[in-house]
Amino acid sequence: MVVLFCIIPIAFSDKTGLPSGRPEPMVFDLVDPLGTKKGEFEINTLMDYSPRTGQFQWSPEIEYSFAKGHAIELELPVENDTLSEYKMALQGTLGELLQKRMIHGWQIIGRRENDEKEFAAEALYINDFKLSEKWSTMNMFGVRRTRFNEEGDFVGLTNNSVFYQYHFRFAVGIELNSEVNNHYNYRLTPQIQYAFTKKAFIQFGGGPSQLKDEKRTEWLITSRLVFDF
Repeated sequence: MVVLFCIIPIAFSDKTGLPSGRPEPMVFDLVDPLGTKKGEFEINTLMDYSPRTGQFQWSPEIEYSFAKGHAIELELPVENDTLSEYKMALQGTLGELLQKRMIHGWQIIGRRENDEKEFAAEALYINDFKLSEKWSTMNMFGVRRTRFNEEGDFVGLTNNSVFYQYHFRFAVGIELNSEVNNHYNYRLTPQIQYAFTKKAFIQFGGGPSQLKDEKRTEWLITSRLVFDF
């Protein structure tokens, strides 16, 4: 298989994202596509709904690439009608390997939780790999500092996703978010992605989550709308 990867000449995009043939996960969003061009601007909103509790969460985001492969983001997570935290993220692209089959980068996130007036931060490594013309996988590995005081703790983070792009406008995939501390918490989200145009697309899915409570499985319906400028 390694030999085939090296000898089959397939042209791969140097940028992630559904329009580029390299779908990205829905729940754990990138700031901007890896390999993004300077001056690109994006707005998107993640929406979560719990049928059991009726709770609705949505997170509008504004993203801007200030240099090639580097972008910054402001996100405002809202629970029902209450702003729960302020979140800012910085992301960079490290480069391409294996004849552009792989693109990798990093992401740093800082957040302020409004209810507890505490700060938290995350740092992650990002790796996107094209398995073939149709199949791709994106994986993230990192750590979170829950707060910067004596009560703070470190949590291991992973996001693993695999996608099949049936058409240049349509892809299906599955995403697994994991958090590891004293317990293993997860969120599993099968999803579909559809591009209306090169600048606008939707992601939709749902599945079980134990990220907030390892003793109870919450079933969530999730969607994200994305517009590029």
